[in-house]
Amino acid sequence: MLYLDPWNKVMVMAGAAAAVAITILMVVCFVGEGCLVYEVITNSKKKKDQARRLSGALYGAADKNGANLTNYAACGRRDVRHIPTRQQSVASAHSLNEKVERSLLSRLSSRSRTDSTYSSMSSGRTSPSSSCPPEDIHSRDKLPSSPPAVAFSLLASISPDSSVAKLAIAVESATDLPARDYGAHCDPWVSVTVLSERRSLRRRPPTPLAVFRTKAIRRAHNPLFSQTFVTDIQREEMKNICLLMTVMDQDRYCGPVEVGHTSITLKDAKQTVAAPEKFATTQFIKQTTKACGELLFGLSYLPTAQRLSFSLIKITNIKGEKKKEEEIINPYLRIMMFSQSGRLVKKKKTTVKVNTKDPVFNETLNFEVAPGQLDNSRFLVTLWNRRQVMDMAVMEDMKDAVNHDSSDQEGNGQAGYSSGIDRAGRRGSQGKQKDDCIGRIALGNAVAGDKERDHYRSVCGTPRQVFSMWHTIR
Repeated sequence: MLYLDPWNKVMVMAGAAAAVAITILMVVCFVGEGCLVYEVITNSKKKKDQARRLSGALYGAADKNGANLTNYAACGRRDVRHIPTRQQSVASAHSLNEKVERSLLSRLSSRSRTDSTYSSMSSGRTSPSSSCPPEDIHSRDKLPSSPPAVAFSLLASISPDSSVAKLAIAVESATDLPARDYGAHCDPWVSVTVLSERRSLRRRPPTPLAVFRTKAIRRAHNPLFSQTFVTDIQREEMKNICLLMTVMDQDRYCGPVEVGHTSITLKDAKQTVAAPEKFATTQFIKQTTKACGELLFGLSYLPTAQRLSFSLIKITNIKGEKKKEEEIINPYLRIMMFSQSGRLVKKKKTTVKVNTKDPVFNETLNFEVAPGQLDNSRFLVTLWNRRQVMDMAVMEDMKDAVNHDSSDQEGNGQAGYSSGIDRAGRRGSQGKQKDDCIGRIALGNAVAGDKERDHYRSVCGTPRQVFSMWHTIR
């Protein structure tokens, strides 16, 4: 056993305390803010991330890892007589495309903005912010706001030796986007569609040539996108090219909802000339509402039980999308309750009606709402289409088939069963599909619709009575 005198013990204890103190100091420097070591490490990481983002490929351009969204044709030269190999031709075409893209994007991102007579708004608008505070959502409804708009720029690159032109589309920002019907902030993104409009006597719809979309920005009414897309178009078709800008709201409860759209042709943007220049504009978007059906329901409130009741009766003339009009519709209703800030409190749904466009529910859904929460609560009545509805008779037949002669069925595997369902009648993960939201109705004291707002206020002002009314599902 090692013997230490009192002074040696004091020195050992002091050394251990110093080691513990140095360890705590290093941990605080590496983790906590305000230390010199922490600032140096964070600054180096920020510089590396910024360099990696700047060196990354643009949306629609050729990526370094080989992921191409567009295939650019090689612009061959007439004075070359030798026949290059496949590797040399691919490398030369790739380098030439990179040079053309860089020059095109540098011209598009230049700060010198050309004036445009097509712009429907003044150029004195300030730069939009990427988000707005949550407490400003109610003040936005009180103050008069301008119509929503989207800002973008175009630039075409035409080579005299090639029959293919490159078109660069830069989506800059969107401004004054409205809030959702039930009081929540929107999560906007922009869809860019390149259409080919050819005039014909049959009035055929435009043909989409390319479709792009920006990233979704959460909780923003003035989002800043700053994304660029590049695509190839034929030179002889440039006069028929039209760009469709659609602003969407990525609603987690109803799916993507269209806020509005706007369009412009390359001829109006002056991109069909021999030497086109950058075209920058800010255009108002057209807000369209489509009727998807008529819903009849009653609404009543019982203060003693603190219960708000929805008496869902029937729906008439359900209309889906034009592309899916012939599809079988299996409708059902889902009602969601939101707080004043837009937070989901509770949701309920009805039964599914199979293959009908005029369903009759005759069901009642109850929500527990305190008298103090009645004025600030908002309800969203949504109409959905169940993609997969299995007949009960089919399920019974499948269960009987599984139980009957199971020893003889082992060799045949899953013969006679539909895809996505196993031998026990369970539905597989690949067979499940998401339901489609056809339309919705918002109820509350501060919703946009006059009819919906009056219906809800009449129930709040006169409890213990049922108020039934027809509403249009949009």
